[in-house]
Amino acid sequence: MKYLLSIIIFVSASISCTDLSSYDKDRVAEALSDSLLSVTESWDIEMEIIENGQRVVHIRAPYAKSYQEGTVTETKMDGPVEVIVSDSLGNPVTLVRSDEATYTGRESKFKFRGKVVVITEEGRILRTEMMDWMQQGRTISSDDFVTITTAADSIAGFGLTGQDDLSAYTISRVTGEFQLN
Repeated sequence: MKYLLSIIIFVSASISCTDLSSYDKDRVAEALSDSLLSVTESWDIEMEIIENGQRVVHIRAPYAKSYQEGTVTETKMDGPVEVIVSDSLGNPVTLVRSDEATYTGRESKFKFRGKVVVITEEGRILRTEMMDWMQQGRTISSDDFVTITTAADSIAGFGLTGQDDLSAYTISRVTGEFQLN
């Protein structure tokens, strides 16, 4: 056993003493820079997303962790998360609340999870457990069960695509009962 330990120490010492060529050093540095991961934590956050000099999205969350790897940035927020979407004049048009959210900067995409509630300026209310929101195009989608309630009626089903202000949407599989007059 003592003999084996001596051989291991000798081999590891001789390997660590070899010098890398400048080419090899450059390749190692390049490989390390490609795989570097940066993580930032924040508490009691308030974030703004600005488009064309105008605040479009205001975000509040008690905790967020941002990951950056190369050019990809992702921010995971623990809730309750609150997102206020404004129109081009800065007027709030949609409020989104959820238990957690993930924002991918490169795609300008939010993934909301857990007790997602969307409330529009017109009083439409969407409830679901999971929802994606694309900032570009201001579209939402969900494969989960959704319920949309207005002052006059409500509709429920599985699978939704539409505008974030719920002015236009499609529910793939509508469920429930209704009465025709």
